Amino acid sequence: MSAGGHGGGPVEPDEPDGLNSSDGSDGSVGRNGSAGPDGSGDSGERGGDPRGAGEPGGDGGPGSPGGDGGPEDLGGRDGFGDFGEFEEEFGGFGPGPDGPPPQVTADIGAITEANEEFYAAAEAGDLDRLGAIWLAGPFEASVQCVHPGWAPVFGREDVLRSWAVVCANTPFLQFFLTDVRIDVVDRIAVVSLTENIITDMSAGSSEEDPGFIAGGRATTINIFRRTDEGWRLWMHHASAVMESVEE
Repeated sequence: MSAGGHGGGPVEPDEPDGLNSSDGSDGSVGRNGSAGPDGSGDSGERGGDPRGAGEPGGDGGPGSPGGDGGPEDLGGRDGFGDFGEFEEEFGGFGPGPDGPPPQVTADIGAITEANEEFYAAAEAGDLDRLGAIWLAGPFEASVQCVHPGWAPVFGREDVLRSWAVVCANTPFLQFFLTDVRIDVVDRIAVVSLTENIITDMSAGSSEEDPGFIAGGRATTINIFRRTDEGWRLWMHHASAVMESVEE
């Protein structure tokens, strides 16, 4: 990334890095970083002088009057440029000495609970609980779900119907979640994880015909949206992981 070079040349906007992350693989909370959307403009403004030029009388540096454009002469800014309104819009938080701010910690906790409730409801085959965790309201038409090996299912109603089919044809379903990571950006949360799945695929199993137990893994992305009622599941995409066969 660049905060503007010598001579006030064009500056490509940086990508936002305002993610508030938690990596569940080791129980630690990840970075809470921020990066400016551009390398120019006055502090607190978006879309300043796109050339990153210095003030009149300077030598063309992007930082302060008379500066030489180096990273140590940015008029009090860091090397990633200004954040201003951009930070507030995207919910970026700077790192604190004792970890993430309380709001970030609270969000990560609530998202973790919502994610675990989704899998608990699926294990129980409880369609009411599944309906409560999936997003409803203005965005319900954009709800999406991809089961391993299935074509994408769109819309809240059809997604819940697909889970009814899964639950009706899977007498036993259990998930062990590993490699969990949570990234929060404003009203959106992305949960990446590995589903370690145990299933009984015989719908007619009994003592005489106990069926069989199958296991597998899926790499998964769950996307949640913040609503007035809490975090709700918006998109679920699970792709089967093919196990390598040893000769």
